[in-house]
Amino acid sequence: MSFINRAFVSIFRNFGKTILLLLIVFALGCVISGAIAVSQAVRNTDANISAALPPIVTVDIDNQELDDYVNRTGDWPADLDMNLSHDLLSQIGELPYVERFDYSIQSSLISNQVEVYIPEGVSPEEVSSHMGSYEHFRLRGMQSTDPIDISEGIIEIAQGRMFTEAELANFTTVAIVSENFARANNLGIGSTLTLESVEWDWRGISEVDENFYTEENIFASRSYDIEIVGIFTRLLEIDTGDSWMDNWANAEVENTFYVPNTFAREVSIWQNEQHLEMNPDDEWLEGVEPEDMVWAQNIFVLYDSGDIPAFREAVDVMTPDFFTVIDAASQSSGDITAAMDTLSQQTNIIVVGAAIAAVLILSLLITLFIRERKREIGVYLALGERKGVVVLQVMTEVLIVALVAIALSLFAGNLIAGGISESMLRDNLAAQSADQGMSFGNALDMMGLTADVSTEEVLASYNVSLDATTILIFLAVGVGTVVVATIIPLLYILRLNPRKIMM
Repeated sequence: MSFINRAFVSIFRNFGKTILLLLIVFALGCVISGAIAVSQAVRNTDANISAALPPIVTVDIDNQELDDYVNRTGDWPADLDMNLSHDLLSQIGELPYVERFDYSIQSSLISNQVEVYIPEGVSPEEVSSHMGSYEHFRLRGMQSTDPIDISEGIIEIAQGRMFTEAELANFTTVAIVSENFARANNLGIGSTLTLESVEWDWRGISEVDENFYTEENIFASRSYDIEIVGIFTRLLEIDTGDSWMDNWANAEVENTFYVPNTFAREVSIWQNEQHLEMNPDDEWLEGVEPEDMVWAQNIFVLYDSGDIPAFREAVDVMTPDFFTVIDAASQSSGDITAAMDTLSQQTNIIVVGAAIAAVLILSLLITLFIRERKREIGVYLALGERKGVVVLQVMTEVLIVALVAIALSLFAGNLIAGGISESMLRDNLAAQSADQGMSFGNALDMMGLTADVSTEEVLASYNVSLDATTILIFLAVGVGTVVVATIIPLLYILRLNPRKIMM
């Protein structure tokens, strides 16, 4: 009789022990199967959420991480540069995930002659610059004739034109303004208005109110005559969930001047020069050049939203501490990511723990079974059967029972894990939401590119199911665990001496 036939006979002859082995493997398999299914569900949910995001990101300071560091240490990070160099950003823009890269220098001008546009339903106090009679206007630099703000549907040119290549390459005081701002100030294409760049004399001033902003407190000033060459209409509303922030940000966009980067850089450098001249003894400004203080916003458009995790991993290696990749859902999904990470860590611990427990329990059980069958094995050996064949017989017996138990536990574990893990995820989401600290806005929020991912959307996307990957991983872990647990007791057979057994 072949060892395979003997294995089947032994399974049915020792039916009680077979059932015991089946139940133990089934129980442990349910735990492993459920944990693997949950882990795969977390990965799939994360991929689904990422795929639904617009493939637009920015690389900026992680304000939450920086805030946690300052609270933990009481110190500002040494040598932290809040700006990334244009060269480094260009290197990031050359990563294979990036379709295009935009770089917008940010600055500002003021005026006591031009009115700000106040959106309907917004109080003047919410959009006021609180600078006495002066109003504040943001300059948003452009470096391309096809800027991301237009290509991604944030604004569109309603009248006039986009900047020419010559205007972008050279210092020219041209601007594109909002339709509402132009209407509020009776401006049109070809109109010219004057805005000022002012460095206020803060020396010796401990408190500042609106009465401070008068001519006698001006350290230096310069005026720019700006020609309107285009008028834009805003297509996206900013909705961060904070009504005050939304009112301010939406008004800020309406009162933004799109200008060439060369213009915004010139304004910023002049302001920085005046600041350095006014504060020559400040230690933190020692060795700082005006160009070093120019602040720019970077925007990367990726080929696919699914590339965001890989892009983030690559950028983390290239950038200094406290910088991170911010996507359109970063503001709303911080607690969601944390909750899913927690669930994933829990399932990984369960898989490892259950696998170790399975090896120990099955090894002990199989060892006991083999010791009880010592005389049977002695007979086989005394009749001339090779030890290797006896080992294969026992291995076959265990694997046949284990495969049946594994197949059953695959479906049972998946069914049990579905309900339990969804409840765990819901609890984790609630806990993370309750622990959520200060909310920090980001550049994408201020552009209207916020993608709010709710708890309900996460739970709707979360689905524990049996796909090919889950089944293959479970079979590999399950069968591998059983094989390892069986090999250890089989060493006992190799040490048996048939003569001593039969005596």
